[in-house]
Amino acid sequence: MIFSSVLRRTREERKMSQIELIRKIHDEYGIDISTSMLSRYEDELTPLPRRMSIKAMFALSVYLDIDLNELARKEVEKIIKIKIVIKNKLSA
Repeated sequence: MIFSSVLRRTREERKMSQIELIRKIHDEYGIDISTSMLSRYEDELTPLPRRMSIKAMFALSVYLDIDLNELARKEVEKIIKIKIVIKNKLSA
């Protein structure tokens, strides 16, 4: 998951712990995120739409200055590539 890896990398580049980020998001935006939720948000193996609220995604993106448009483009490209691979395997 692209957002997950960007989220973790950006947090680590800012030398923030998960708890520090959670506190900043709560203080700035009034959005509560638990450490277990943030861990799941940063887990590339868990599908994003099933596990993250839009409010949390927007707050984290704004606070960490993550460009959601660019991430959306990359996610769509990844989905298209996967569909092509699956289609080619089914056709073979």
